[in-house]
Amino acid sequence: MPRSLPRLAVLACALALGCGGDTPYYRLDWGGEDTITAAPGDTVPYDIAIQRIADNLGEVRVRAVIVPEGVTFGPEFSLPQGETTFSTTTNVTVSRGVTTYGVNPLQLVAEDPANNVTARGNISLMILEPPEPNEAFSVAVEPRQVNLTPGQSGQTTVTVTRAEGFTGALTITLESPSTRLTADPITLAPGETSAQVRVATDRSLTVLPYAVKFVATDETGRTAKTGFTFNLNLI
Repeated sequence: MPRSLPRLAVLACALALGCGGDTPYYRLDWGGEDTITAAPGDTVPYDIAIQRIADNLGEVRVRAVIVPEGVTFGPEFSLPQGETTFSTTTNVTVSRGVTTYGVNPLQLVAEDPANNVTARGNISLMILEPPEPNEAFSVAVEPRQVNLTPGQSGQTTVTVTRAEGFTGALTITLESPSTRLTADPITLAPGETSAQVRVATDRSLTVLPYAVKFVATDETGRTAKTGFTFNLNLI
């Protein structure tokens, strides 16, 4: 492939035809991240690549066929006739009014009419609830998604934006549907705005995307929240 894209085997498919006999040989591999995280109002870039091995190198057209309401995926693209590999960046846009929070299906189809071949790939679109700031501070994380196998840990950076005049300490914790998804609690000292946070998963967890929230709390009990995705997979 022209670029390294994780989760190739899970996102898409390897379609092989003509293995033996007189049938023309054809193999199509395509892939990218198997999970995309976005919130209402976001446009998120998505890298995707295709590799094709075939006797007849026809054009392969790729488009989205299952898209959640209020979501767009594009632009559509093609692997040109005569070429064997192609990579591009498309965009996933979530309208501000979308409220279907959690995991939503997004399916792509690659069509090669000259060879009468169609292949499909499924992506999980995690739509997070909008951030919940307050009048004194807000919180954000980057990246908003970590890709881990159960039992692994990773890191993200938590950043707070302080309103003018607010310099108090903030405690950062994780609000999670499971005690098996954790983050090391940290405290941002007065005036501090960011810190790296270790996130961890238990090896007993099922391979799925999980939505959680980072919570910033000041000394008076005011909170601000923002969403985050643990994307658990086996690769």
